[in-house]
Amino acid sequence: MNFEVNVAEEKNADMFSNEIFFTLEGKITEVQIAASTINLLRKIEKNIEEKNLAGGVAAAINGMPGTLATSAMLSLYDGEDMHNFAGLVNGEVVCGVFADADKIKDGDFVRLVVARRGDVLHVHSLLRIEDSLLLMPLNAYCGERAFFWSCMRFARNMTLFVWIVLFSGFFLFIDVSQERKEDLITACGAILLMPPLFCFPFEYWTYKTMRDYSIYAEKIFVAYGFPRPDVFDARGGSTFFENNGNGFFSTNCELALKKHKSKYKI
Repeated sequence: MNFEVNVAEEKNADMFSNEIFFTLEGKITEVQIAASTINLLRKIEKNIEEKNLAGGVAAAINGMPGTLATSAMLSLYDGEDMHNFAGLVNGEVVCGVFADADKIKDGDFVRLVVARRGDVLHVHSLLRIEDSLLLMPLNAYCGERAFFWSCMRFARNMTLFVWIVLFSGFFLFIDVSQERKEDLITACGAILLMPPLFCFPFEYWTYKTMRDYSIYAEKIFVAYGFPRPDVFDARGGSTFFENNGNGFFSTNCELALKKHKSKYKI
């Protein structure tokens, strides 16, 4: 299941390169949420049958199933802990998929980063104005430079950790007074060299492999108008949100921006 999610997200990350991102603000209405695309379409159709809608809203809602089926099915995917959603913002049909999409409520005032795909607007990111809840695509959370240095810091920390473990074990179990000086120098040299020779190339490979996600995130931050989007890291805004007694951890955009501006003296 996770493999399917990653494949879908990689495809989604590639798709944005030729898309024009722009923002859309307004109240989201007729929100429909489901864990799978098929269930989402069925839910919309069922709600249409049960509700009496009039005017332009009725026309837009009645067109949702066909519109989503023909234009957005390639954008949505089914994955563990992910939620597909669709709704109306300023008369436009919008749809997207986020881990916390089930927290969106009908009537929320939102700011969206969207791109047009056929007859719908695909939501790449959602910012709820009321509590600054920021929803981002899976694995897209920081700009390209921020991601590179995050990988390098992890490599540095892992190197230091392995050095501490290896040298502690070496001097704990080896009686250095009984060993030849040449052997001790060789052993210490090997301990010093092996961790960085493994950790840094591995993390650079991670950066090259996952780089598209950071480019994707950076393009979203540019659309929002965030300062220095290449080094912005949304993880700085991770916090607990109250949700009618059933809280959850997610990103607070205001908090992330505050830390970002403080760090880079913006």
